[in-house]
Amino acid sequence: MRKISGELLRFCIVGSIGFVIDSGLTLLFSEAAHWRPELARVVGFLVAATVTWEMNRRFTFRSTASARSLLPYVLLASVGAAVNFGVFVGWLRLAGTAPLQIVFGIALGAVAALSLNFSVSRRFVYRSR
Repeated sequence: MRKISGELLRFCIVGSIGFVIDSGLTLLFSEAAHWRPELARVVGFLVAATVTWEMNRRFTFRSTASARSLLPYVLLASVGAAVNFGVFVGWLRLAGTAPLQIVFGIALGAVAALSLNFSVSRRFVYRSR
C-alpha cells in the first residue's frame, strides 16, 4: 500500500507538470496564434503526454521500460484522454472560452481522467516484470 501511495503522489506531481505544459501550450496557441481552443488542446495534450510518459517512466514508477513503452502508453491513455477531452469540451460549451475558463476546463478534464490514467499506467505500461 505504501508503494502505491508513493507512486500516486509522484504521478500527481508529474501530472501537475503536464498540466502546466498542456495549459501553457493550449493558451499560447489559442490566444497568440488564434487557434480554436479544441485544436490548441490537442497539441498541448500530445506534448504534455510525451513529457509525462518520460517522467512517469523514470520518476513515478522507476521503470526500466524502454522507449517502446511510449506507444502503449499513448494508446492506453487515449481512453483517459477521451474522458479528459470530453470534460474539457463540455466545460467550454457551458462556460465559454475565456483564458481562465480554458485552464479550468483543462483542470476538470485532468481530474476526471486521473484515476483511470494511474491505473492503466501502473498495470499495463510500467508494470513490474
